[in-house]
Amino acid sequence: MNNRFTQSSLGQQLAIITAGLCLLVSLALIALGAISTRHMQLLLQEEYGTSLARLVATRISTAFERGDLLSVSATLQRLLETSSAQAITIIDVEGKALGQAGEAHGENLYQYRAPVRIDTDIAGQIVITIDAKNAQAAQSRFLLSMLGLAVLLSLAAYAGSRHFGQRLGRSLASMARKVALEEEEPGPQPANEILLLGRQIDALPMDLLRTRSEPGPQDENYRTTAVIYLHLSSLVNYVDTLDERALQRYIARLHQVVYAAAGFYAGDLQVARQFGLAIYFSGHNSAGSAAFRAASCAWLVRAVSQELEKQMSLSLSISMAISQSELGVGNGTDIYPGLYTQHTLDELQAVCASKPPKILLSPAACEDIDVAGRLTNHPTEVMDYAEIEEFAGPYQDLLERQLRLILKRLTDTARR
Repeated sequence: MNNRFTQSSLGQQLAIITAGLCLLVSLALIALGAISTRHMQLLLQEEYGTSLARLVATRISTAFERGDLLSVSATLQRLLETSSAQAITIIDVEGKALGQAGEAHGENLYQYRAPVRIDTDIAGQIVITIDAKNAQAAQSRFLLSMLGLAVLLSLAAYAGSRHFGQRLGRSLASMARKVALEEEEPGPQPANEILLLGRQIDALPMDLLRTRSEPGPQDENYRTTAVIYLHLSSLVNYVDTLDERALQRYIARLHQVVYAAAGFYAGDLQVARQFGLAIYFSGHNSAGSAAFRAASCAWLVRAVSQELEKQMSLSLSISMAISQSELGVGNGTDIYPGLYTQHTLDELQAVCASKPPKILLSPAACEDIDVAGRLTNHPTEVMDYAEIEEFAGPYQDLLERQLRLILKRLTDTARR
């Protein structure tokens, strides 16, 4: 039942809810009115019965004092005919009935009493019996009329809210048709306009419609960054000589070598030019400064390439140069650092164009504390760049172990 209600149209739902609330409020007001009316009715009836009993006691007190019971009975009969009492009884002080006019029968009987006084003494008591059947019937008719009015008001609320809900539903259905995709498959549609609109919205490619957040500068893009530029010298010759499948295998091998070496020193590998790769190093790292990590990574790339060439028929000749940039590589939300580093890449590309036999370091990279203290270099005539000669003992041992790990990993990969 609940599922059928939620699936029904918006106009039907609003009509049922509004009519139900109207009927509920009306019934609450009717119940409150019935309780209040009943209380007032009992108060008025008690006041009337008590006043009538006092009147009868006053009327018969003189005849009762003389002992004229016949006159008392006649008086009681006259008062019974002129009032709404059903029975009037006179009782002496011992509780014996001395006279009675009328008979009390029915279910809704109420008795009211008043003393009969002779001077200051109480000689008896008057008991008035009143039937409240007519009063309760009148109250029942009142409640029925109020219930009928509540039902009429609920029906009016049902009709009005249904009309309003249908208008609102048509507006929502129109919105659903506007956002519906043309390629959407036809099928059974829910009668509820809100569910229909929700289904059409859920079908929209919201990821494509949602605008991206505003670009903003990020701190990591504004740190001094070391860059290795790798000119793939052998690839230049193989592009036109190898078939597509062999070329893809060769490039995949190059990628494995460079990616494995960069992984040891938290380098970010990117394609910079048609035959050039760039590996970026920035931030703090336990392996050393950004420039020293770049030099270590470049040494690993050269050493691994030379070892693999012994097992391959193709050459893995790579020219490498290292420099430093004041800014990082940037990203999609902050393109300024990436634009700034292009002149550094252009300079490194020009240096590698001479195909230096060793890894070259820019003057800024040579001034790095870790580079100066952990490796030796020799000046060259290529734009004041220096070439790496060797690393200090413990760092050379670490590089040798990393070299063996990379070669083992590449060998295991080739066997699979």
